[in-house]
Amino acid sequence: MARTLREVIAAVPAERRAKTAAAHTQKLIAEEQKLIAEKKKRQLVEAKRVLELDRNLIVIAVLIIALPLIAALAVMLAALAVGDQ
Repeated sequence: MARTLREVIAAVPAERRAKTAAAHTQKLIAEEQKLIAEKKKRQLVEAKRVLELDRNLIVIAVLIIALPLIAALAVMLAALAVGDQ
């Protein structure tokens, strides 16, 4: 169906608005995806930090448990060494 020149001229602003809206929507989508990627990266960094903290706490707990046991063994060995003399 052929359009008249008046219809074509009248449709130009609407088409321009539609193209501008589509471009704006694409820009918003790209910005949103960028924000999501940054959020995921921050979450990953935070998870690594928590794992490092957990690892440090495990080391501290092992030391707290192991040092008294080592000291007790040293006292027993010293007692055995003194008792053998």
